[in-house]
Amino acid sequence: MLLTVMTGVVGTAQAGVCDAQFMHDGGAVQLTGTGNLALGADLSFAEVSKSNGDNCRARVQGVARFSYAGLPPGKSKLDYLMTVKNGQATFLKYASAGEAPQPSEGQFDLRMLGLFAYDGKLNAGQKLPGSSFRLKIGKDAPVGGQPSTTVRIGQKTVGQQKPVDTALGKQSCHPITYTRNSDPTMASFQGLTIPIPGMNTTVTDWYCPAVNLVMKQDIDQGGVKSAVEITQIK
Repeated sequence: MLLTVMTGVVGTAQAGVCDAQFMHDGGAVQLTGTGNLALGADLSFAEVSKSNGDNCRARVQGVARFSYAGLPPGKSKLDYLMTVKNGQATFLKYASAGEAPQPSEGQFDLRMLGLFAYDGKLNAGQKLPGSSFRLKIGKDAPVGGQPSTTVRIGQKTVGQQKPVDTALGKQSCHPITYTRNSDPTMASFQGLTIPIPGMNTTVTDWYCPAVNLVMKQDIDQGGVKSAVEITQIK
């Protein structure tokens, strides 16, 4: 329900997620959501260390905000240690960074924000594998409540580049299309238990190689449109 957003990743043959424009001490990215499903975030990056474009680590802090289908708006503070190895990002709560990462049922994962979904080496017609994960709807997630839900992402298809207006000007971007579905669940807000409907959506990520980012994500839920865009980056 409070799903993903953009992808801050990479783009050229030699670039990797660690070369994203915001991946430096003091780097920041702002994501703004509109429509029926509105997810936004303000993220900052610190303690960045890099080996190369595919291997680095950073502390990621910020606030995620959401609203969905008329439910009470909510927000959650985020503080994670991100480790990227061979272009693949993993996350651990910063307070637990000295411990070995343990699988956590429904632990909120920054990959939900889509910032680290691609390694930049994309071609039109390419197919990318889908995935599924548990999303916790609790104090550590943007929704606020107790249970969790399963989110399923279908196979992704990379399209031909098209011109797109972005916060960094007009860019030539690949549309990457896939389905994203979730199971219905319940969440508690200030002592009230509220049903949260499942989502069946078609998502298009607009990945722009020249700036190594997904600058916009379009979400179609049965004809009801939502979008998430990178509105600021440094």
